[in-house]
Amino acid sequence: MERNTQNKEWMKNAISYLPLVAFVLFFIGKSKNEPQNKHVIYGMLLFWVYLILSIIFSWLIDVLLFLLYIWVSWYFWYMAYLWEDVEVKFVDDYVDKFK
Repeated sequence: MERNTQNKEWMKNAISYLPLVAFVLFFIGKSKNEPQNKHVIYGMLLFWVYLILSIIFSWLIDVLLFLLYIWVSWYFWYMAYLWEDVEVKFVDDYVDKFK
């Protein structure tokens, strides 16, 4: 039974890297699960960085940015699914300031 619960938690963490899901989880309700909140914040931040950089740079570079965004999102998703902790120090420090 515990293994099934862990699989659900892994999946919740992993789907946090889909932009729409991350926004819904962030604005609708905060989870009491600290790792899930971390993945939601990372997913949203990743999407915003991609969006801002794609607006700033031309459409030629946008294709490369999109591929980079997909690769980094996939990496974070995969690590969340494996229940590995990925830390981005400056993001964690910034989030800790607002707690």
